[in-house]
Parts: sequence; structure tokens; C-alpha cells
Amino acid sequence: MFRLLFEQTQLLVLHPDAVLAQVTVSPTAEGLPGSALIQKLLNWGQMLALWGSLGAILIGAAIAGLAQQGGSYSGASNGKKLVLAGAGGALVAGLAPTIINTLFTAAQ
Repeated sequence: MFRLLFEQTQLLVLHPDAVLAQVTVSPTAEGLPGSALIQKLLNWGQMLALWGSLGAILIGAAIAGLAQQGGSYSGASNGKKLVLAGAGGALVAGLAPTIINTLFTAAQ
């Protein structure tokens, strides 16, 4: 009985090459309703991220400078952290499309 069950499970095994070879994907926005709007929203989102990063850098620099002059070294440290967070945000916002495209190309 065990041998018969084992033989039946072998019949159900599919080879990955046969399954994976049947699917192809080539992403394109051609013909997609609203694709221009989606692209515009993505552009606006990236611009908002860059404005937020600029604001964080400017406010962090002001906090760091004023706190250091006032003798508050913990406040100066927090201001420097805000500057670094703004710079990191700008870096991620700028590199996000490149990262996505690189990962997609590497996965193919």
C-alpha cells in the first residue's frame, strides 16, 4: 500500500522548467488607462520627498547651530541627526527608480 501511494505522488511532480518556461512578462504602460496620471503622481511624490528632505536639512542645520551656540549639545546632536535623515531621504528619493529598475533587471 505504501509503495502504491509513493508511486502515485511521483506522477504528480512537475518539473520547474516546464512550469516556468510557460510564463513571460514584459511590463509596459502602453494602453494602460490613466498611465500618464500615475506617472505624474509618482513625479509629484518624488518632488514632495525632495522638498521634505530639503526642509529637514535646513531645519536640522538651524537647530544644530542654535543649540550648539546655546550650549545644548544634545539639541545640537538632534539637529545633526535631522540633517543626516534629510540627506538620507534625498538619497533614497533620487535612487528609488534606479534601485527598482536594477532589481527588476537582475531578477529576470
